[in-house]
Amino acid sequence: MLNKISRYSIILLIVVVSALYLPDFFSMLFDKKVSTPRLNYSAVIDEFVYTQYHGMGKTERKDIQGNSYSEREYYKLLPFKYYANLDKWGQLPDEINGFKLNSKSIRRNSQVFRIQSKHINPPLVPLNIMFEAEGDYAQLMVPDDVFRLGNTIEFLDPVSNSVLEEKSHKFQEAMNTAGFTFPAKIVAANQTNRKPFDEGYFIKDAVNKVFQLKMIKDEPVCVETGIDPNLGIRQIFISENMRKEFYGYLLTDNNEVYLITYDDYKLQQIPTVPDDPKYSYVANEMTIYVYTYPVNKHIQIASGGFRQMIILDNDFNKIAEHVETWTPYEKRPASIVKSFIFPFELSTYDPMKWVKIQMDCFWWEGLAGVAVSLLALLLFSRKRPWFDYVVVLFTGVFGLIGVLLIKPED
Repeated sequence: MLNKISRYSIILLIVVVSALYLPDFFSMLFDKKVSTPRLNYSAVIDEFVYTQYHGMGKTERKDIQGNSYSEREYYKLLPFKYYANLDKWGQLPDEINGFKLNSKSIRRNSQVFRIQSKHINPPLVPLNIMFEAEGDYAQLMVPDDVFRLGNTIEFLDPVSNSVLEEKSHKFQEAMNTAGFTFPAKIVAANQTNRKPFDEGYFIKDAVNKVFQLKMIKDEPVCVETGIDPNLGIRQIFISENMRKEFYGYLLTDNNEVYLITYDDYKLQQIPTVPDDPKYSYVANEMTIYVYTYPVNKHIQIASGGFRQMIILDNDFNKIAEHVETWTPYEKRPASIVKSFIFPFELSTYDPMKWVKIQMDCFWWEGLAGVAVSLLALLLFSRKRPWFDYVVVLFTGVFGLIGVLLIKPED
């Protein structure tokens, strides 16, 4: 009995390792990589442009009308992106649409953020740091304590692992006075001192109201933002920037994206549904980028088979939009064949440096691989324990490899 348990434990290990690496190895051998275009928009010619790499050092640079450009010509079309090179070459334009151009002004009036699917529900460490927002030093100083939010707010001394009662009570009173209802559902902040200033935390409470909590001169400041509690906020992201156009942005359950502006926390919606709705933003499957430049804003929605770009002016009016498409991996021949060979595959998913194993099943297509594996076991190795067939029935070619490599004792 012990020998059987040992054997099937080894077979299970072989199944897991095979499911982790064999499908990827198959794709690496047989998938023909697709060169996807990198889309952009030129405020110089008011046209969409793109680069596309074709291997062997060959890069194509064109606009969507088909006109080709050299590398330097292409850089000159995108002065807000390549301003450092253009400034060094003495080819930076004097102005675009009334905006005076120099490296410093472009840097101070540019901002970018993105939302990836792995950012939406990351694993959380329930300890946070509260910066002093108006400190005495040129940069933000990392505090000596941390805090946690549960049914109360508690500040802790990590050295002695004790609760800082006075500070905890002070912040608790400030939050209660502002109308905060514990426990918190979302706690969002940019927890790094590598930023120009600190806007503290945006916290969704138990009744879906959103509050801003920060510390000024060692005193808590808690403000209810007035953001609609019925909006269905899924996640909040904070991004301090010297432009001070918005505190950050939030994502709703309906895949809507809003900027939280400095204008009394009013929300400004970012367009996520283009003219063709099949290219609309779906947070669990796509990445959205928002590039803010001095004269316009670029919204990019990227997926495995397309890149949609929407251009807005500084008043958030749509100027233009364009989509580039290609054959996504799941519709390419190698992927289709893979789904018939392997019943499932395992992958290590790394949300913010945490690793977990997830399974993708191929369902009906994978049954073909299971049937072939069972037939192979029956033809080439008939005298087998009945449980070997059960293993292959549920794991296909992975189980077949395991039971053939680890033979039962006579």
